[in-house]
Amino acid sequence: MGVVRRAVATAVDRRAVLRPGERILIACSGGPDSTALLDALVRLALPRGWRLEVAHVDHAVRPGSEQEAELVRALAGVLPFHALNVRVAAGASLQLRARDARLEALRRCAAEIGASVIAFGHTADDQAETVLMRALTSATPHSIEAMAEREGVAARPLLRVWRSQTIAYCDALGLTVVDDPSNSDRRYLRSRVRHDLLPMLERVFPGARRRLTVLAERQRRVLDDRPP
Repeated sequence: MGVVRRAVATAVDRRAVLRPGERILIACSGGPDSTALLDALVRLALPRGWRLEVAHVDHAVRPGSEQEAELVRALAGVLPFHALNVRVAAGASLQLRARDARLEALRRCAAEIGASVIAFGHTADDQAETVLMRALTSATPHSIEAMAEREGVAARPLLRVWRSQTIAYCDALGLTVVDDPSNSDRRYLRSRVRHDLLPMLERVFPGARRRLTVLAERQRRVLDDRPP
């Protein structure tokens, strides 16, 4: 349990992923990653002077999404809560279009409430998946560049935390989380990478996930002309 909270505190205090006194909009889907992030930020907020608010985006693409929004509302507790509804037509590239609509809704919400940053629950697993997908679908130097911990209005304090750790964190605290069936739907590329390709790579090359994240971070430093 302490691993997640310590990782967030280190990201904040040593690498300025979040800054003292900021108004922070926490994007929470109700899954284990964003739920762990929400809980950790609440526990770390007071000495850092953060003003926290929570947003949940409902795409209304599957039954039960209203209940997921209510679960996140309950997790938010006394924090200001924003239920954002977006509609995405069925068809090709549904996940990509839903992601773009979700980001736009969150940016609008952040601007309306005066939040300087949106905190996302992306983990090291997301980093590895994204790098592998980009490397296999693109041929530019930026294709294997890491997602940044802080970039524009986006902050990702969990990028050095693994999904297994956020799941363990939520289990240890008895936090109820949403099980999004699309995460295991093989119709989507990310799902195939997550459940088929990366496990195969781990069997052949143990530690492949970790090495992908290290490679991506080194490439970001090269492109940014920063020392390692």
